[in-house]
Amino acid sequence: MKTPAKNLAVYRALDANCNRAREGFRVAEDVARFVLNDPALWGRLKRLRHGVTEAEKSLFKSIQIRSMARDVAKDLGKSNKEKGEKVRTSPKDLLKANLKRAQEALRSLEEFSKLIKHPASAKFKRFRYECYQIEEKWL
Repeated sequence: MKTPAKNLAVYRALDANCNRAREGFRVAEDVARFVLNDPALWGRLKRLRHGVTEAEKSLFKSIQIRSMARDVAKDLGKSNKEKGEKVRTSPKDLLKANLKRAQEALRSLEEFSKLIKHPASAKFKRFRYECYQIEEKWL
C-alpha cells in the first residue's frame, strides 16, 4: 500500500498515539489487576486496549506504512522532562494518570484519523467516552 508523502506526518502521529493509548491502558489494567484486584475494571480496560489494537490494524494495513512514518531519533517528545510525569503517590494516582494518557491519545487518534478519512475515528471517540465513564466510576 502506498502512502503519499504528505500523509507520513499524519501516520507518524497515529503511530505514536496508538502506542500511547495502549501503554496507558496496559498500566491502568495492571493497577486494576494487581493492586485493586477488580475484575470488572480490569476487563473493561483490557477490552479497550484490544479495541485500540484492532482499530490500529485497520489504520496500518502494512508494516511499511509504519516504518516509513516512524522517526524516533528526531522525535521532539522523547526527552520530555515534565515535573508531574514522575510524581505518583498511590496506585489511584497511577490509574488516573494513565487513564488521562489514554484519553488524550484517543482524542488525538480520533482527530488525526479524520485527516485520512478513516472510519476508525468513530471507534476512537467511543473508546474515549468509555474511558471517561471508567474514570467517573472508579476515581
